[in-house]
Amino acid sequence: MHLYKSFFRLLRRNPIGIIIYAAIFVAMIVLLFVIARVDSSSNSEFKNSNSISYIDNDDSELSKGLIRYLSINNDVTDYSDKTESAILDLTFFGISQYHMTIDKGFAEAVMNGDDSRISYITDFDMSGVVFSINGDINNFINTYREYKILGKTDAEAASSAVELLSDQTPVNVVTDDTKAKATGDELVVSQINQFFCYLAFGFLALGVGHTIIANNEVKVVKRIDSSPVPRKKISIANTAGLVTSGVVIWLVFVIINVLFGSGTQIFREYWWVILINSFLTMLVCCALTSVVTSFNISNNSLSMITNIISLSMSFVCGVFVPQWLLGDGVLSIAKFLPFYWSVYANNMTFASSNVKFDMQQLIVCFGMELLFAAVFALAAVFIRSTRVSSKV
Repeated sequence: MHLYKSFFRLLRRNPIGIIIYAAIFVAMIVLLFVIARVDSSSNSEFKNSNSISYIDNDDSELSKGLIRYLSINNDVTDYSDKTESAILDLTFFGISQYHMTIDKGFAEAVMNGDDSRISYITDFDMSGVVFSINGDINNFINTYREYKILGKTDAEAASSAVELLSDQTPVNVVTDDTKAKATGDELVVSQINQFFCYLAFGFLALGVGHTIIANNEVKVVKRIDSSPVPRKKISIANTAGLVTSGVVIWLVFVIINVLFGSGTQIFREYWWVILINSFLTMLVCCALTSVVTSFNISNNSLSMITNIISLSMSFVCGVFVPQWLLGDGVLSIAKFLPFYWSVYANNMTFASSNVKFDMQQLIVCFGMELLFAAVFALAAVFIRSTRVSSKV
């Protein structure tokens, strides 16, 4: 009991890892709530508006009509009174996303078939904004030219082109209403569950791992050797402290699920899946942390190793990127990693993951998580015993 209490005294002296991942967790929840509050209806209108600046040296009906047309859906500003240096600064800092200069003789060049390109500068070339605005400009010029060929005057051709191109059918993003999707609080709950394996391992490896490394320091080991306390006891105390910390993290996670998900269909129907899957995930993270901290590594090395393991497994196994977007080759590799089975089991709880609930497959996921936890735990015991034998 004394060693167990000592473990948590050391843990209180190394709160940096826990604070870092707690901040990540809070930031993730805030971000998910912001996303969830955005209109997520199945039928939403697509709109696009950009900041455009210009200098019109031509002052023709074509140039004035073009500016009038671009002003309909964009924020268009006249920069005729600004210096070239000021324009470059405003564009560089994104105040103007697209600055165009219409040279004198532009309208005449268009009708003569000469080079009538408009020079422009932008804060990010080859972007969607540039392609979109260039497309609008080319459409207007071509429409103006067609009206001129039909015999209209300059003013009539410009006005007709503005009227024709302004009368656009709204573009809507439509999804299949028969297919369920996670929205609002359900989106928050599903994504929190998705990120649990990444956050739990980070909390345990960086937050608790420093304490285990401190207990494994040479001075501490020699002090224990000179006392009547067997080495096994400190190993048991480290394991007990690690598992206790994991259980606390799991309980906090359960409380968050209850607070945010109690009114969602995900939690009402699959609360037992969430609880079991998260508990097994916590055991896997404890065992994996035990393996990492069994080696003779420093605190700096622990941070590097933790980030490499957690980020790589999260990307490959579907924590950060949905599994249905990953290729078959990547998923084949991910099946040999524990996070894959945790994420796959969680995917069964919400419809937008494209994974149907299957009890047999769920049992397989739980079994694989238990297997990984057991293998990692045995590996940690073997590594520790090997280190102890080498010091004897």
